Amino acid sequence: MNAIAKTDCRILKLPKSNFLSMLSENIELVFTMFRYLSDRLFYKYVMLFSNSAIDPVLKIKSLLDYYKENAAIQSPYSYRVPLTRQQIANLTGLRVETVIRTIKKMAEESILKLDGRQILY
Repeated sequence: MNAIAKTDCRILKLPKSNFLSMLSENIELVFTMFRYLSDRLFYKYVMLFSNSAIDPVLKIKSLLDYYKENAAIQSPYSYRVPLTRQQIANLTGLRVETVIRTIKKMAEESILKLDGRQILY
């Protein structure tokens, strides 16, 4: 596996026995891990169906819907998408050029707004 840290962090390497002992002593940590794993599984489930779509608008819209729902923001154009066009391409399986064209098309159709290089959804 690999990971990218969004903030400064410290990484601990634990033997499996120490890790399991830590989990057995801290039930709150277990539930935190379950919550994280269930969020990741739900994300995979949602993206599985949207990525099988042919229309790039549907793929991008479903990705933006997922992120906006997790941010608990409902009003239109109030969510500042924290992803670059390259990241959106990677997450949807599209080419960057397709993402750029599709985002412009979505802005023309008032699905989202562009504020400079920022995407407001």
